[in-house]
This record gives sequence, C-alpha cells and structure tokens, in this order.
Amino acid sequence: MIKKLTIFSILLVIAFSFSSCSTNENLVEPSVVNDLEEQLENEKEQVLSLQGEVEDMSGTVDNLTLEIGKKEEVITELENELAETIEKSGSSGNSNTLVSEAFEVMELIKNQDAAGLNLKVSPTRGLGFSPYQYVDTNEHIVFDQNNQIPNMFTDTTAYDWGEYDGSGEDISGEFASYYNEFVYDEEYINPHILGINTIVSSGNMINNIEDIYPNDEYVEFYFEGFDPQYAGMDWSSLTLVFEEVNGTYYLIEIVHGNWTI
Repeated sequence: MIKKLTIFSILLVIAFSFSSCSTNENLVEPSVVNDLEEQLENEKEQVLSLQGEVEDMSGTVDNLTLEIGKKEEVITELENELAETIEKSGSSGNSNTLVSEAFEVMELIKNQDAAGLNLKVSPTRGLGFSPYQYVDTNEHIVFDQNNQIPNMFTDTTAYDWGEYDGSGEDISGEFASYYNEFVYDEEYINPHILGINTIVSSGNMINNIEDIYPNDEYVEFYFEGFDPQYAGMDWSSLTLVFEEVNGTYYLIEIVHGNWTI
C-alpha cells in the first residue's frame, strides 16, 4: 500500500511539473507586448510618411509634365515661325545671320558693354531709342557711334526720351535711368518668343516699325506675360532693328514695347 502511495505521489509530482512548464511557456511579459505594439505603431507612421512623400512627388511630377508641355508648345511655335520667316526671306543663311547678330547684340546690352555695342552700331545712322513701339522720329534720341555710345552708361547728361503713355509726362533723365526702364527691364536674352521680321506683340498702340524702317530688318524679343491674373496684358518686348550692308548687319534702333493705355 505504501509503495502504491509513493508511486502515485511521484506521478502527481511529475504531472504537476509538466503542467507548470507548459503554463510558463504560454506566458508573455507585458513589456514585450508593449514593445511590439510600439514598434508596430512606428512602422505604421513610417508607412504614412512615405505615402505622403509619394503623393508630394506625384504632384511635382504632374507640375513638371505640364511645364514641359507648355515649353514644347512654345518650341513648336518658334520652329513654325522660323520656318515661315525663312521661307519668306528665301534664304536660311541671311535669317540665321540676323538672329545670331541679334543675340550677340542683346548679350552686349545685357552686360552693359558700351564698347562692344559701339562696334555693332551703324557708323552712318547711329543708334536710336524708342520707349514705345510707335517710333516718333521727331522726338526720339539718336546716339552717335563714336561720341555718345562708348560713354553712355556713365554719361550724366539728361535727355528727353519722349512722353510716358497715359500721363503724358516727359521721360527725362540720363541714359542709365532710361536703360533700366526702357531697354533691359526684363531678361530679353531668354525670351518666350522670338519674332524675326515679324511683329509678335499686340496692343492698342500703333507699331510703326515696318513703316519707319521699310528696307531694314528686325528681331523682337518677346515675353508673353508674367502674372496669369493679367491674362497677357503684362507682356513686354525689346525689338532690335538692323540695316544690312554688304552682308553685315548694323544696329540702328532699340524699340521697347509693353501694354499701353
């Protein structure tokens, strides 16, 4: 009987031991659960952050795609315009020379290189300045190639350049002041559209360049506008007029253009 009780007791102890081991294996510390939950939340936050970045990048890609489309349209317009101008002129060589000369002159104007610009000006006709696209030959100033152009950026002489559109007040002052307002007031070296012997801009002021210079050629550097709310009324342009003498182009007029009242 004692032996049976002993054996039974041993079996109970063994069974209890296995039960305890099994129970301990199923237990998980609360801190472990908290760590896993915290890690899960961090991963979720990172996923949300990455999703936000992807959405932002998608918006940027869409904007860039639209911008590329606009630029391609401008390029197409310029290519068509250039082809039409070349066809009208009957010679691609002359048009390319005119355009190249115009950009060289514009670079000199941008850099305020009076000495370099002086070499591009007609030695017989000088260089005229018109603040608006209606060239008033009775009032607009013409600089002499040798005496005035080389020193025009440092010249303190006050000139009467014409009248302001709308107010009728005199446009008066030294060349440096006129230059900032009616010559290089925009980055014309990088225009939206280039008009080669073609008037690009349009407004309520008469553009008489072709009437005043019927036997000469011109290039218009045109900006179609800057602020969408003005629907193109804030356009601006600078037209360079050249005379051609034995295959060489000489600058004879700088015409500023913008919307007028």
